[in-house]
Amino acid sequence: MFFWNSENLKVADIFVVINTTAQLFYVATQLGPMDTRNPGSVLTHIVSKTFAGIGVLDILHNTSVAFYKNELPSTTLKVATGLAFAGVSAMSDWIFGGCLVYDLIALSVGQSQYDVSWSKLLGFFAAGSAAIVGARNYLK
Repeated sequence: MFFWNSENLKVADIFVVINTTAQLFYVATQLGPMDTRNPGSVLTHIVSKTFAGIGVLDILHNTSVAFYKNELPSTTLKVATGLAFAGVSAMSDWIFGGCLVYDLIALSVGQSQYDVSWSKLLGFFAAGSAAIVGARNYLK
């Protein structure tokens, strides 16, 4: 927060990347299966996956503000965003997947003042991610 508050966003981004990477690493490789009979296990999964999911939003937002302020996304970035969120959604449970959908909705709302077409596309990605997460968890 110190670097963010002092508007040293490029340095702040280093810490955001480290934090988000650590959260995602833990969720992907260290967190055991959720035992729904154990409240501690359920809470650990909710907290860990929510922190990792919000970290995804944090890294996207902070990196864009630090390095790409006032720039519109390229077609390549738009395609990569859609594919990345679809791919990760296909591997996510309802907790982390729900956070990804939240991330896309937040990005869509935030971008509506800059580029309406990009905002609508992010909203479409959110709906697609929600469908993927829902289908994956329903069929599981």
